[in-house]
Amino acid sequence: MPPKDPADDEPSDAILVERIRDGSPAALEPLYRRHGGGIYRFALLWSGSTSVAADVTQEVFMHLLTHAADFDASRGRMSAYLCGVARNFVRRQLAMPAHDPLPETDDDALMRSLRVPEEDEPLPQLLRKTELELLRKAIARLPAPYRDALILVELHGCSYVEAASICGCEIGTIRSRLSRARNFLADKLADECDASISGEIR
Repeated sequence: MPPKDPADDEPSDAILVERIRDGSPAALEPLYRRHGGGIYRFALLWSGSTSVAADVTQEVFMHLLTHAADFDASRGRMSAYLCGVARNFVRRQLAMPAHDPLPETDDDALMRSLRVPEEDEPLPQLLRKTELELLRKAIARLPAPYRDALILVELHGCSYVEAASICGCEIGTIRSRLSRARNFLADKLADECDASISGEIR
């Protein structure tokens, strides 16, 4: 018999939330371990700022602690619910209206947080980092509704139904926005690559 995974003994998200509702704040810790990293990455993609992402992650779990009754496991997964909360907090921090394109992001701060000394990196890893930086910059320039669809579905694994619920629109709208987001992203990646190559030639 294969060894049992310790995670199999951990309570489900729904049970942990129920414990929070019943006055046991300690149940928040396993939920944070389970979902904190994903929420941080989600907020980082939205804001482009490590400080905003950290603040939003903290706010999301404080919200869960004080509003645990808002989560209904019958309506969807905890990760999708937390994405919706994080999305609202990011928009509030950026003072961003629903359909405006996102502002320029804190590229330097983000890259400093991810950077390791170049002499310790093999060439393929350096090239991969450049590609990821271009991708993140291109995502940061998408109009907000398209960015919603792309981050939720493609990068955070939400279903169309979950993404539509979070964004307050129809499933067909999410599909349309995702298709347009992919096209916008392809165009912007091409522009970023051209600009990068031109800069290297100069």
